Amino acid sequence: MRRTIQIEFNELSPTLIDEFIAAGELPNFRRLQESSAVFVTDASDENNLEPWVQWPTLHTGIADCDHGIQHLGEGKRVVGRGVARELADAGFRVGVFGSMNLDYGPLDGFVVPDPWSPNATPHPAGLSAFTKFVVSAVQENSANTLDKQAAVPFLAYIATHGLTPATAALAARQLIDERRDPGLKWRRSIVLDAISYDVFRKLVRRHDVAYATFFSNSTAHFQHYFWRNFRPESFSAPPPPEDHPSLMDAVLTGYRNYDRLIGRFLADFPDDRLVFATALSQQPWDTTKCTYRPTDFDRLLEVLELDPSRTSVAPVMAEEFLLSFSDEASAHEALTRLKGSLVGDQPLFRFEHAEPLRIKVGCAVNDWSPSVGTVTLPNGRQVPFESLFSRIHTIRSGRHHPDGCFWVQCPTPRTGGEKIPLTSVAPTILRLFGVDPPSYMKAPAVEFLAVQKD
Repeated sequence: MRRTIQIEFNELSPTLIDEFIAAGELPNFRRLQESSAVFVTDASDENNLEPWVQWPTLHTGIADCDHGIQHLGEGKRVVGRGVARELADAGFRVGVFGSMNLDYGPLDGFVVPDPWSPNATPHPAGLSAFTKFVVSAVQENSANTLDKQAAVPFLAYIATHGLTPATAALAARQLIDERRDPGLKWRRSIVLDAISYDVFRKLVRRHDVAYATFFSNSTAHFQHYFWRNFRPESFSAPPPPEDHPSLMDAVLTGYRNYDRLIGRFLADFPDDRLVFATALSQQPWDTTKCTYRPTDFDRLLEVLELDPSRTSVAPVMAEEFLLSFSDEASAHEALTRLKGSLVGDQPLFRFEHAEPLRIKVGCAVNDWSPSVGTVTLPNGRQVPFESLFSRIHTIRSGRHHPDGCFWVQCPTPRTGGEKIPLTSVAPTILRLFGVDPPSYMKAPAVEFLAVQKD
């Protein structure tokens, strides 16, 4: 059975890919495209256009109105379902590397949970040395900090699990560049992509899986924040003057980085079938929306007068963080104080109290301003907004779009870009292995002669 590797580059734009290919910027994407059946997935029927919703839809073939996932960390809603689980149950060895918001549980091959699910368990267990650091790197990306305690076992792990000299050199160059110019820290995720690929390649070869996924989010982040720097003519307001000049190249740099990774996939797995998917995409967004996160979580608990012995805080994604409590009384007290915190006459926080002992919180201020104003706390104390919160990165400039990429390498390529429902991806992957889709996958597989079990 020919191995299938599913490359998951979150939210890449089919339009930008075609534009960059035509300009000669993405030679490896061109090679993959010209050897594939090329489709555009359509997520316009989904109620909530977010990657943590669309990736579960892609993997399970279940529309979001049926799988019910609306937030990060809800992968258990589809536990026991999805392509990887169906293939495993059919006797195939499978591996999952970072696929977003899914809970496949232990598999015969390997599982690297997505970095936004810190409580998920990697398999084999030794992968935790890798995943703990990645979780800290991704969740603290907005603060430009790294968990030094997790770095030591991480470095020891990657040194013995596939790290290449080229990746080590890339990491060294990044550290040198950052020391010379801290404004280049945005490139860290490119280094993490290279390290992740090294580890992924080692896992695929060691476990000899028949199906594997590889997920990356780096360029989605660049698009969300730096599209304005990339194409300022598409926006009514220019980038903020404090933005680093290098950010004008961030989006194209992200696509070039993925092109290098595609080249590695093609070189390292020449006899395997590559599948490329994005689940959704992005488009320019002419807005002045931006996001703020607490500068110091301990100080935030202090000014809100929340007992740190009964309250813990953990970042989730971008401006969001999770408050967890030892008892319901503490949770109720926190909820009251969150509601009573104002900036001007508007709420300071937005929050979801989905579980009795946990509240997901984010700053409700979401518009760019040189000075936001004064925060009034429930006890009447007033403090400057800037003493509690810092703006993340820059003004938002990319928003989600329902079109996504779905390319399948095959002997007789077709590049027409036919549109298919996002729910058709999962049954199509199963058909590559001669596995009949389960009853919960209601959309038909894409039928075309060139793709068949081999």
